[in-house]
Amino acid sequence: MSICELSEEKKIRIICELLRQAPPNEFNHIFEDLRILVMDDQLMRNKAAQECAYHNKMNITAVKLQGGNSLVTRYNDLRGNRFFDPQSTFSFRFDHLSGRIDKYLLQGTIADDAELWRSTLNVALKSYVKNHFPSGTCCVFRKTLKTSPFFVVCIESHQYQRLGFFNALWTSEWTFAFTPPTTEVTGNYHLQIHCFKTANWHLTVNKTVERSVSLINRVQLAMEFTQLIEVEDNEFQKALEENLQELSVDLWRTLRRRIPVTRTVIHWDKLLNRRTTKEKAAGSIISLHRLKGLA
Repeated sequence: MSICELSEEKKIRIICELLRQAPPNEFNHIFEDLRILVMDDQLMRNKAAQECAYHNKMNITAVKLQGGNSLVTRYNDLRGNRFFDPQSTFSFRFDHLSGRIDKYLLQGTIADDAELWRSTLNVALKSYVKNHFPSGTCCVFRKTLKTSPFFVVCIESHQYQRLGFFNALWTSEWTFAFTPPTTEVTGNYHLQIHCFKTANWHLTVNKTVERSVSLINRVQLAMEFTQLIEVEDNEFQKALEENLQELSVDLWRTLRRRIPVTRTVIHWDKLLNRRTTKEKAAGSIISLHRLKGLA
């Protein structure tokens, strides 16, 4: 049974499941493939818009604004496809399917002590991200829980090279309450890598960390929090590289067919062309000997 023959309810469930599994930077390509299979543009437009919004917010999408970069997340979602950038204090409308940004509006912020702490931390983190992530973007968002402020730090870095058959996304979220003199910090890492040149390889890694920081003054918090993130980022990357190395070794061992000791891809086309060239050359030599023999 093809997907076109399924009930609308089953179609929607399958479409949503497949779209939510979309690797970074590949949502639109999967959408186009599904659109061809489903052959129901109205259904695809309705469901794709919802799933694309969910995909962009959950994966922390970097966007370019007038005068700087920002993020599209569930923490700065104002509803109606509008998002707030705390640094510029502007909100913007974001089209999830096309990635287009328009309709800027000045929102303003609450000018209190918590906002000063947020702004100072944001400046320090932007410097850290600039030095450690080639294409990184970060934002510090201020939220409120039961009248008490808390901060959410979001960091995003990506390498999208579709022509190179490689897409990767690194995101981390750090949450802590504004409760001097100390506070508990919860961090969540999410890494996605998709390679699809010589094989279709998709890796997803998640990690949660819990630490504490002091809230003595704004400068102290910015320095201590930045150092905390740097230590945790380094540990996460080191553990990731070690695990990938072990996975690579185990993968070569458990393949059904034995692989050459070189562990490299065999280019059969080149070998075949080389063999054909040698056979032609050998044939020419034999023909030449025969001609000489006849002479």
